[in-house]
Amino acid sequence: MAGWTTNRQAKRPPQRRRASLDAPLAGTVECSSTEALTLDAMLAARCDLTDDPPSASSPYTAPPEQLTRLVEAEIIPRLMLLHRASPRACPAAPLFEPHLTHVMALSQLAVHGEAQATVDYVRGLVQQGATHEQVLLDLLAASARYLGRLWEEDRCSFSEVTIGLWRLQRVLHDYAHLDLPTGRLPPPDAGRCLLAAVPGSQHTFGLSIVGEFFSRGGWEVDCHPQATWPAIQAHLAREHVDVFGLSVSSEVGLDEVLSAILDTRKTAANPRLFVMVGGPMAALMPDLAKRCGADAMASDAPTAVALADASLLARSQRSRRRPGA
Repeated sequence: MAGWTTNRQAKRPPQRRRASLDAPLAGTVECSSTEALTLDAMLAARCDLTDDPPSASSPYTAPPEQLTRLVEAEIIPRLMLLHRASPRACPAAPLFEPHLTHVMALSQLAVHGEAQATVDYVRGLVQQGATHEQVLLDLLAASARYLGRLWEEDRCSFSEVTIGLWRLQRVLHDYAHLDLPTGRLPPPDAGRCLLAAVPGSQHTFGLSIVGEFFSRGGWEVDCHPQATWPAIQAHLAREHVDVFGLSVSSEVGLDEVLSAILDTRKTAANPRLFVMVGGPMAALMPDLAKRCGADAMASDAPTAVALADASLLARSQRSRRRPGA
């Protein structure tokens, strides 16, 4: 319709079209079948459809053929100009989108395939455009959870799941050095964090994922998923650590966790130690931090790094505000 209208207007003599669009308006517009009607003229006439029929005081009339010319000459071209505006730039589609099929394939390779095949599979997905966060969260962590579900459903033995998690750990170690320069050191003002799991926890692969996020966020990381409470407390008493992250995988023994964290704060080398809890129970207990005596709770690795960064920034700002600092 728009193309047809444009062609029809193009066939009109240029002088007639120009005259019809540029005709001056008088104070009172009086139209006949031979006069052109413009949108400005129509508005200037102040024609009210609810008034009485046209008279000497309001002689304005608009024959149907002139309304047609108005639509063709002004309204349609204006609408076309509006729609010719450059469209808003759409965000680029992601290069790679992980699906359940990728998770299942990776899990099967980790359990039944060769160790190098698991590494090569993830490298192939990286070449297809998989991002750092997708590899860590949507592939490795998701595969570890999938293996855990297979074990709970008795579809995999404990030894198979152990082999699978070991191979996923190897993939994580390989990927951690895939795009980082050799010998990379944290910046001078980097924070230090200790990551551990509640002693006796069996699911600690997620803690390694969190540690990788902290490392790439510029933190100096000590990750000890199998440490005992005495070892954790001795480490924090000996080393100045900014953040202590604890993975909680069961609601059993939360009272013991609360007591251990309170004792750790008393002996820590850093009196302002920021304690954060996470792990599987973070998704099930919104008040996990309060029940464990921690400062914060993180339900995933990016949130954990963001909370740790915020705590370091807040401590720095408080130090600058102190007199003599």
